[in-house]
Amino acid sequence: MKKRWFLLFAFMVAFVPLAACSRRPVPAEVINVVMTDYEYAPKEMIIPSGKEITLNITNKGAVEHEFVIMKYGTSIGDSFGSEDEENIYWEIEVKPGETTTVTFTAPEQIGKYQLICGILGHYNAGMEGTVQVVMP
Repeated sequence: MKKRWFLLFAFMVAFVPLAACSRRPVPAEVINVVMTDYEYAPKEMIIPSGKEITLNITNKGAVEHEFVIMKYGTSIGDSFGSEDEENIYWEIEVKPGETTTVTFTAPEQIGKYQLICGILGHYNAGMEGTVQVVMP
């Protein structure tokens, strides 16, 4: 009897951590995003490269917000300005209290993309996140 318990315990110690490590986040093609003053939920999104992505965006904030994905390998630095406009991959503005559904094609380039609100001061207030593009 003791031997069976020992074997069960040894199995759990050896294999359960491996099972937990093998779980990779699943990329989503449809994402529900809630914008508030001043954050995104979820703050990190994982999408498959080259696929059409649908965003259901609700602005529960008191002011207009933007959902701006910067091009791969670029970041806005300390704050968003006109010099950053050429580095935008995709963007949309959503007025307070509105919900909108939009689609865009995910980049082909695998990697992390900066997500920001481009309205003056919003990024500095903490409205930023990450869009991670992975293999489909």
